[in-house]
Amino acid sequence: MPPPQYDTPRPHYDTPPPRHSRPVVERAESPADRTATGELPRTEAPVRAKAPAKPSNSRLVRDSGSIAIATLTSRITGFIKSLLLLTVLGPAVASAFTSANLIPNMITELVLGAVLTAMVVPTLVRAEAEDDDGGVAFVRRLVTIAFTVLAVASVLATAAAPILAGKVFLSSDGRVNTQLTTALTFLLLPAILFYGMSALLMAILNTKQVFRPGAWAPVLNNMVVLLVLAVYALTPGEITLDPVRMSDPKLLVLGVGVTLGVLTQAASLLPAIRRNRIDLRPLWGIDNRLKQFGKMGVAIILYVLISQVGLVVANHISSAADEAGPAIYANAWALLQVPYGVLGVTLLTAIMPRLSRNAAANDTPAVVDDLSVATRLTMIAMVPIVVFMTVAGPQVGEALFGYGRFSENAARLGHAVSWSAFALIPYALVLIHLRVFYARGQAWTPTWIVLGITAVRLVLSALAPVIASDSSQVVLLLGFATGIGYGAGALIGGWLLHRSLGDLRMANVGRTVTRVLLASLAGAAVMFIFDRVVGLDRLHGGPGALLRISVSAVIMFAVAFGLMRLAGIPEVVAITVAISRRLGFTPPAPDLDLEGPVEDEYATQVLRRPDIYGYPAFDPVMDTQTMVLPVIRPDAVDNTRVGQFPYPVRHRSTSGDFAGTSIPQGEGGTRVSDDAVSGAPAADSAAGGLSTDVPPGTGAAGKSSKSAIEPDTGPPDPVDQEPEHEPDPVYDTGMHPVGTPQLPPMAAVPQSAGEGSAQRRTPRGPKLMPGASVAGGRYRLLADHGGARGLRFWQALDIKLDREVALTFVDADQKAGDNAGHDGPQAILSRTLRLGRINSPGLARVLDVVRGSSGGVVVAEWTPGRSLREMAETVPSPIGAARAIRALASAAELAHRGGGSLSIDHPDRVRISATGDAVLAFPGTLADSDAQSDVRGLGAMLYALITARWPIRTGGMAGTAATIGGLRLADFGPDGTPVEPRQIRPEVPFEISAVAVRSLESNKGVRTAATVQHVLEQASVVDQKTDFIPVLRLGQRQAHPDESLADPELLAAERERSQRMMWIMVGLGVLAALVVGVIIWWMVSVFAPGSADAPLNEQRNIGLTSAAVAPAPAPGGAPAPGPATGVPVPVSSVSVFSPEGTPDGPGMVGAVVDHDPATMWRTDQYFQQFPALKKGVGIMATLPSPAKLTNVAITSPSVGTTIEIRTSPTASPTLDQTQLIGSARLGDGVTDIAVRADQAARFVLVWITGLGNSGGQFQSAIAEIRFDAAP
Repeated sequence: MPPPQYDTPRPHYDTPPPRHSRPVVERAESPADRTATGELPRTEAPVRAKAPAKPSNSRLVRDSGSIAIATLTSRITGFIKSLLLLTVLGPAVASAFTSANLIPNMITELVLGAVLTAMVVPTLVRAEAEDDDGGVAFVRRLVTIAFTVLAVASVLATAAAPILAGKVFLSSDGRVNTQLTTALTFLLLPAILFYGMSALLMAILNTKQVFRPGAWAPVLNNMVVLLVLAVYALTPGEITLDPVRMSDPKLLVLGVGVTLGVLTQAASLLPAIRRNRIDLRPLWGIDNRLKQFGKMGVAIILYVLISQVGLVVANHISSAADEAGPAIYANAWALLQVPYGVLGVTLLTAIMPRLSRNAAANDTPAVVDDLSVATRLTMIAMVPIVVFMTVAGPQVGEALFGYGRFSENAARLGHAVSWSAFALIPYALVLIHLRVFYARGQAWTPTWIVLGITAVRLVLSALAPVIASDSSQVVLLLGFATGIGYGAGALIGGWLLHRSLGDLRMANVGRTVTRVLLASLAGAAVMFIFDRVVGLDRLHGGPGALLRISVSAVIMFAVAFGLMRLAGIPEVVAITVAISRRLGFTPPAPDLDLEGPVEDEYATQVLRRPDIYGYPAFDPVMDTQTMVLPVIRPDAVDNTRVGQFPYPVRHRSTSGDFAGTSIPQGEGGTRVSDDAVSGAPAADSAAGGLSTDVPPGTGAAGKSSKSAIEPDTGPPDPVDQEPEHEPDPVYDTGMHPVGTPQLPPMAAVPQSAGEGSAQRRTPRGPKLMPGASVAGGRYRLLADHGGARGLRFWQALDIKLDREVALTFVDADQKAGDNAGHDGPQAILSRTLRLGRINSPGLARVLDVVRGSSGGVVVAEWTPGRSLREMAETVPSPIGAARAIRALASAAELAHRGGGSLSIDHPDRVRISATGDAVLAFPGTLADSDAQSDVRGLGAMLYALITARWPIRTGGMAGTAATIGGLRLADFGPDGTPVEPRQIRPEVPFEISAVAVRSLESNKGVRTAATVQHVLEQASVVDQKTDFIPVLRLGQRQAHPDESLADPELLAAERERSQRMMWIMVGLGVLAALVVGVIIWWMVSVFAPGSADAPLNEQRNIGLTSAAVAPAPAPGGAPAPGPATGVPVPVSSVSVFSPEGTPDGPGMVGAVVDHDPATMWRTDQYFQQFPALKKGVGIMATLPSPAKLTNVAITSPSVGTTIEIRTSPTASPTLDQTQLIGSARLGDGVTDIAVRADQAARFVLVWITGLGNSGGQFQSAIAEIRFDAAP
């Protein structure tokens, strides 16, 4: 049962409608926001001449700190209050108080809570902004109406208190005292007025930017209730239950005191109201704006009413079955709300406002992304908590509530937590779904969801008393029914979201949940093993259970989150990285001084990465200095007609006035599918081969060479003019020389001659420079690695996962006129996305493809090592070069077989990895790429790696003045072909030199990547040993250790990581062995026979002893002697004896000696017979003095229960220390067990070795035990 939360007395039911979180910070409303909240279009209203001054930032910071402290204090005091309510009142009085306190909370929520959320708060903000008097009259009318409605509701509820308490919320013939509940209801119903007024006054203060009084008011309420409970405990006597007297001192202290706490909460807000000069004088009338919210208000009120029906029915059924049922049901759910409030709500705080904004703006892709993130965060946070609460629920209940008058029912509360813990996951999902529907203005959709939840709960709750074999199990099944109901609600919400949003893309979420669940189960297994090995299960009572559960929690969560970290779950990785940096274990990301001028910043290279090879980090002549990202197209706008960009940009109207700021897109940008090209699938292949010379007009966007390199000669746009700003140089594209420092022209918007509007300006994004953040802040640029034909290559840091990545910026030069066709950025991204399916050491794995407003970013794994130019300048071994290019050729062949290509067209694309492989480090498949062009690129890479020269001439080039990616052009012969590598380096083997040159020939050379790979494999086999002599081909020589292009230092780091992973695998293997050992131990305990000193009847069952034969009748026909008669022996005390686990029903064990056959002690319910989980359970009886027993009489309804009678030397022995003196199988009613004791004993153990079986559920009950001793 969802009771009032700890931090506020206002009710919080199962799935409340989303509220304005306190404190409510006023912000500018967009039309989408008003539509999402159900607000009608704003009417013209006079605007105040002067708005009130907003609080300063320092004040907001102080208020935020105070609110955080107040919230923490409220939760702590609220938890202590709930704990003391149970431990001081006991189960019977606590259930009556819980039911009585539920009534005013539910009425307040129904009368004002939903209305306050749906209607009052939005209208209050509008009234303050629109009315001439600043909303003073509106506040007065609102307070007058609210006070009147709450007062009338309080009077009517008080008049109906006997019906509400005795018929609706409780069963008239149930176990909870209806007279006491009615009396408490009379005393608590006035709190309706104070609950409602305190909530309303908090909302009014929040709109005035006053937060602290409302945050601290619940703390005062909790403190008053704690004081009241202390007075209650010190007041002599007990509450009389038959009859209940309203003049009872303890009854008055409890009822009046709790109401006084709510009054204190409301009254504590009045000084703040007075200080802010808020007029609360009565003023009658209804504001027209409140009427405009009628439709949404009705929907939300109906929502709350339906949800309350399920809650009332659950409380009614639990009260009919168990006197502690309402208290257990309510506090079990409250206990589950603590981790959700601390973890779930905290983690979703950042994502939920963004999700609401995107939903209100009808940005479906962003909503789907946010929904996926919110679901992932919820699962990662809640699944370990759910597993822990399910496994260790009884221990949690005993640790927190095993004190005072509730100690006997603490374990039952813990079992209720175990049965309903899984409900947290669908509960959290339902709240996420509701936030989306409310933000999209679909106010009635949540009503259908809660209707499904309530229907399932009602059906299952009605079946709970029928299914339960014992009345104590009803409350457990009610908690289970709550979880199933929320599961149905989550399924309904997911189906409705799928209908309105399309594909929700939850496959990745499913994989994450699977890994989190497996890690949590592994942690639970380790916790169980540690608990059994160390013997923590022998710790009983509140303090002992608290120590046990604390140690168990640390072990389980440490193992679970450690495994999640090893599994690479991104959110866990981000948390561990942040913690490591805070603790100083991980070097922090470099801090950049970006406050100075951009040109000076980049020119001085503040961010320099360590270069162990001594080569410059960039080419000062050829590498770029700045970059514009991305091209913002005229049609890149959302439904609000405001552009959406991966960064904030300022908009100007056509008149040049400031028109607002665009909100950036979500982290990571928009994802691209591999078939997202308009008009054609992504897997397109350009036909035809490449000639020796690249045509001058070839470009990524289909532009001519002239248009690509010549500056725009037209008059500059006045808006674009930036005085004292140096123009940005053109990038080295590998296809055109650096001929001008001017930027290429932007695509002009065609206009007709009759248009008089100014030419539309293409906004510019941030410049690409070290330290800049791109893709919504996900990636931080580290170093520029050149570019090729409109693509730019950057090394970047993934801020979220703390890993380096390679970024390929598509259309970074803003040359593309549009995104349509095979030449556009969209097509490039779609073709590149297909490369993610290739797993080869010659291709950096494509991790993600992000689509911006124009162009996009390809995210790939970073390849540690050197660039091709750096490696070529070291004059590597030809054999090592062949081995390196062989890996690249293998990747190209895999791409060609899949119908794609790699676009191996520029040396900046390729890096030499730590293992000596040539890797296409910056994927990006252009439109003119095909298999033949890739083969030509393989030959060019091999040629460049051997000779440090580039063998492909670009259009119009001649001589050696130009460089490509830092490499000088090769020397060409009379026929236009490059000089063979053997002429430059005679030591180059013939096969390697030939394949390098022949691959460059488009008409008569090598035609497939497989051929290149095969030839290089044959040429690089230098020392393939046979039985007699090494194999050496013509032109080859034996390999030397330095012929590999592998980096020794990087290989050493890789070996270190491998060793670390090996130790991790060893640890996991040990863990698996422990788990298997526990399973084997469990199987042995189930199927193996007992020890040598086991009772004879157990050994007889497995054939170790012969069956006992009845003695022959005495001569003369004398009857055999009957059971020996004796004198009844009183019992001083009894306790549950359970050496292998938690005691079964320790609170009810006294029923076996109370001389009342109607009361019983019951074991826990087991799904397997003893000794599957443990050998047995028993009752240890302590006699006043040692006695020699002759007979034990046991009254029990559990037919078939196997009993052993044993004597013990102490009150807390081991089972081996006890001595068997008799055994029997119980029948229905009284069973006499004759015993033969060798000596007198004071401690007698009634040991159950076999439980009664009822429908596959194993449980036994004992009503009375009587001991007879010899006279």
